[in-house]
Parts: sequence; structure tokens; C-alpha cells
Amino acid sequence: MNWYAALRPRRSLVLPLLAVAVPTLYFVYRDAAMGCPSARPCLDAAHAGYALVGLAGAYLAAVVVLAFADASALASHHPYARLAFRPTDRTLAVLGVFGAATGTYLLATLVTTVPGWLDLVLAPFGLVLALPFAASYAGMVVVTDALLSEPPTWVQTAVVAASLALTAVWVFALATGTAGLLGAWLPASVQSR
Repeated sequence: MNWYAALRPRRSLVLPLLAVAVPTLYFVYRDAAMGCPSARPCLDAAHAGYALVGLAGAYLAAVVVLAFADASALASHHPYARLAFRPTDRTLAVLGVFGAATGTYLLATLVTTVPGWLDLVLAPFGLVLALPFAASYAGMVVVTDALLSEPPTWVQTAVVAASLALTAVWVFALATGTAGLLGAWLPASVQSR
């Protein structure tokens, strides 16, 4: 196996990278937020290091996933695989906007107090972006209430990680759909640039 070619950034890595990086970064964010005294900044160098190590690990995991899956063959035969493993420039741009907006908001919550009115305005957008996470969390609460006991921590962690991976796939799908809508609405002269 040619490791240089395998580690080289490419479009087919985007979805697997998101599916691994989102849960990883969530757990780093949760750790930073839980250690936060109220009304004080809590983002420190250790958490930034954890985030970088998590991103590097997520990238390597995505490379391993693609090493076992023949993404180009899948993309050639299945239209959904083509969307997943060959995202367009417009899809990547929309995904970048979604990621930058979400990342900016989350970092802001770690270093300052976000005004309540802004939280209220952004709540619908956050709910749409995190729909799989919200649905699985609600499902876990219903199951926990029905069983009258809390599942073990490892089960809760696995459910959260899986729902965050699904959320990453969902955000990728939203970016793809939004990019398609933008392409349909843009005039032909703008599209050709």
C-alpha cells in the first residue's frame, strides 16, 4: 500500500472524516464545557491539544475506512455513494460555512457568555443541524424512563457517539441539498465562473 497516496487529502475522505471527527470533537468540547466555572473562559491549551489529536486520529480512521471500502467503485455504481464520496465544490463550500458557523458558536460558548437572545435566534438552526442527535437523545430518555433505570455509561456514550456520527452524515446531506438548491437558483452566468 502506498501510504503517501492513502494519506493524501481527497474528496472521498470528507464524509468518513466528519463521521469520526464530530463525535471526537464533541467529547473534547463536553469535557471543556463541564470543567468550566460559570461566567469564566474555559478553553485551555490542553483541550486545544486534545482537539488536534482527535482530528488527526479521525483523519487516520477515515483513511483506514477508505482503505477497506472501494469508494471509487461504489461512487461509479450508486448515485448516493457518488454524492457521498465525490462531493462538489459547492457542497464543500456549504459544508465549510456550516462547519465554520457551528465551530464559531461553540468556541464562543467556551470563551464568553453568549447573549440569551442570540441563543434563542440560533436555536432553530441548531435543532435542524443536530436533528439526529436530538432524536436519539429523546429516544434514550424515553427508553430510560420506560425501563425505570439508567443504562450503563458505556451504553450512553455509544448512543451519543453513534448519534453524533449520524448527525455528521445528516449535515453532509443538508450541505449537498443546499448546494443543489443554490445551483438551481443561481443564474447560468454565475454558475459558469
